[in-house]
Amino acid sequence: MPKKNNLIIYALCIIGLLITYSVTYAQLPSTTLLLARLKHSRVDTSRIHIYKALVTNYRNEKPDSAIFYAQQGLALANQLNYPLGIGLMHGQIGAVDIAIGKMDSAKNHLTIALSVFEKLKNNPGLVAANNSLGICLAKMGSYKEATQHFIASLKINQASNDIHGLVQSYLKLGVLNEQINNLDKALEYYQTALKLNKQLPPSNAEATLLNDVGIIYGKKNQMKLALQYFLDALKKADNHEPELTAMILGNTGDVYQQLGNIKKAFDYQLESLTIARKLNLPEAEATTLINLASLKTKTKPDTSLILLKQSLAITRMLHQNHLRLDVYQGMIDVYKQQGNFKEAAKTLEFKDALKDSLFTLKNSKDIAGLIANNDLANSKIKVQKLQLINQQNKYQTWITLAVAVCSLIVLLIVVLFYKKTKNLNKQLLIQQDELKNLNNFKDKLFSIISHDLRSPVATIVNLLEVLEDESDITEMRSFIPRLKEHSISTLDVMDKLLIWGQAQLKGITYNKSYFNAKYVITQSLLFHKETAEQKHIQLIDKTPDDIFIFADQTHFDFVIRNLLANAAKYTHANGIVEIEATIDHPKGFTTIAIKDNGIGIAKSLQDRIFEPGNESMQGTDSEKGNSIGLMLCKEFVERNGGKIWVESELEKGTSFFVSFKQ
Repeated sequence: MPKKNNLIIYALCIIGLLITYSVTYAQLPSTTLLLARLKHSRVDTSRIHIYKALVTNYRNEKPDSAIFYAQQGLALANQLNYPLGIGLMHGQIGAVDIAIGKMDSAKNHLTIALSVFEKLKNNPGLVAANNSLGICLAKMGSYKEATQHFIASLKINQASNDIHGLVQSYLKLGVLNEQINNLDKALEYYQTALKLNKQLPPSNAEATLLNDVGIIYGKKNQMKLALQYFLDALKKADNHEPELTAMILGNTGDVYQQLGNIKKAFDYQLESLTIARKLNLPEAEATTLINLASLKTKTKPDTSLILLKQSLAITRMLHQNHLRLDVYQGMIDVYKQQGNFKEAAKTLEFKDALKDSLFTLKNSKDIAGLIANNDLANSKIKVQKLQLINQQNKYQTWITLAVAVCSLIVLLIVVLFYKKTKNLNKQLLIQQDELKNLNNFKDKLFSIISHDLRSPVATIVNLLEVLEDESDITEMRSFIPRLKEHSISTLDVMDKLLIWGQAQLKGITYNKSYFNAKYVITQSLLFHKETAEQKHIQLIDKTPDDIFIFADQTHFDFVIRNLLANAAKYTHANGIVEIEATIDHPKGFTTIAIKDNGIGIAKSLQDRIFEPGNESMQGTDSEKGNSIGLMLCKEFVERNGGKIWVESELEKGTSFFVSFKQ
């Protein structure tokens, strides 16, 4: 089955699982009627069940209203000391939290609900709480725990011989196993649910289960069996549920496409599109347009492109960025089919830019989580401060009362209080410094990864995608230098990132000694000689023979090599790079200067050039730059008691200066 349809089907299954929490066979009263009942009802336990029904009605369309009424119900249940109501309301809040993606909160509320129902030995509540907690844990990736809760619910339904509950339990276990790609077990659960469902009145549950079984056979590449189940599902689907029918039609069309029957595939997808447009289901319409376009890619690429552009407009309107990625991929395939590699490359750039934005969004969420943890840590520190202030006030009160009794006792208490407060304040300052250092390390790490590491890796992937479709050997060879260049750049960033990460986590180790820096400078110049010759750059050593400094020789070597590499990188062909040394200037220090007559650095960039995430420029021969080298240089120089700075002017050159103790 095509990946995009599997995602849609899976999402619908999960939605179906969510709405089963505390839903009975009877149709719930309308929201208007429930609000009228709430207005005129007595403040007793019956009011709790009105709140519960309101939450169920509002859960999918207005989750904020659902949470409001659930909290109202919980407050009333606590006021009335009504354990069943407390369990029901915690369960309702948990179900709404799952629907809006607040999994940690959902887990907490559902765990409380489960505990309440266990104490009450309330089987319906236990079934509902276990099912919802299983869904929550599955979404969080805790599949083993989720399975345990689903099985607990299954056992209760088996003991009470609740056929409807058993069907729902097996359906959930099937979805869970399908999600972790345990297809045989998922198939077993679905077929068991199908068999039990025959004992219940006719409903769309049978069509849904037949569709689920068809998906499993599609994933197992048994297309003929999958087709049989989809066709049976279409027969069983209720006309009152056209959305389910549209979904099954799309799946049937996918199978026909896999079997090579393009005409039937097109007919089923077209019928699915008709329903989607009639019911104003834009997301389903966009997906079906993509499927129809894939059927026309080889035979009618122009038609395929029109369909994809229609889908692109819908995905933009809906802000469905993941679905838009499928549209861009379809357009790339069409352009390749047409031989229009220019448009294919352009569309690939759009796709990569969208991927990057989704990556950034994901990083933003991750970083938001880190910030939340950081805020929690800061809150704890504030609590400690308040506790210290509270202690201080208590001690002051005791001192005031003690003055009337004995001045000697007062003096003693003051001394003890001062020492204790001083120690507590000292500990608090240490905690604040540790937290600040951890935050700085986190910020620098995320900045380096997002700024310097992703770009060359993404470029390598793009080049490989183009190479995959390139048949001209000469053209393929032309990509190899670029691949090598970006791979070397990535390796350089990773090496420097490892050095810096070890320095941050394990601490920078020093082996300071007096040594003659001339030997290190000479070796660094030899190391960069070949690179300089390729660009016809002169490397001129103006340093004296004896340059004694006190520092870690390995750190000094790293700094000189990086500064020489940067000078060569940003110097034009036939340019000059010079290295000089001034002894005892400033007094007690030796200053080494590495100068070039290259492109220079803008004034606006000089202030933050040693910071992580600084703006890296391409070299004069399109060499890649990154922000880690200069950051490490600054850290190594300062940790050795030295100083580093830069002087530069655009198009006139740059001079980096480092001073170390003699």
